[in-house]
Amino acid sequence: MSGSTRLPAAQRRELLVAAGVEIARAEGGRAVTLARVAEACGVSKPIAYRLFDSLTDLLTLMERQVVADYEAAVIGALEDARRDGASPAELLSVLARTYVDHSLGAGAVYETVSAARAATEEVEDHFFEVPDAFSRIWEMLGLPAGEETALLTMFLGAADNLVTAIQAGVIEQDAAVDRLVALFAPLVPAVPGMHS
Repeated sequence: MSGSTRLPAAQRRELLVAAGVEIARAEGGRAVTLARVAEACGVSKPIAYRLFDSLTDLLTLMERQVVADYEAAVIGALEDARRDGASPAELLSVLARTYVDHSLGAGAVYETVSAARAATEEVEDHFFEVPDAFSRIWEMLGLPAGEETALLTMFLGAADNLVTAIQAGVIEQDAAVDRLVALFAPLVPAVPGMHS
């Protein structure tokens, strides 16, 4: 990032957040510091400290970036499948496969960033919010409106635990995806507007 061109603060923040995610991916969330991120981007420590209120601020933005990457992967796969004429049941399979695949690659980064964020003294409560993307997912699948939070919690809990089981060698990836689909299949309408 060094050179004669001065970037706007928002763009610098984005580059520092991306550098933080890469450090977390390579070395774990506890390796992320404002000084390390500044060094990785070739900016001075004071600039990093000016752009972020605290390490917690940086970690929160990193966590949100990892979630945004998940959302983009899942929504992209679902939109592609929908364009190809996939049924709601087929879309559920795409959702399960994409989430599990992405979690196996990026899940460790999310977990390590979340753990580092939770370990900072400034964090009182970990927030839980339903990303707008998940409302779009439920709509694509024809799932009941108004139940996004409960369904999201159930899906993430089941999917994340299955990913842990895959990583531990307890279950094969294809079998885990099949079980996740089977768990949620009764909620997906066979025909738009009708639940099976």
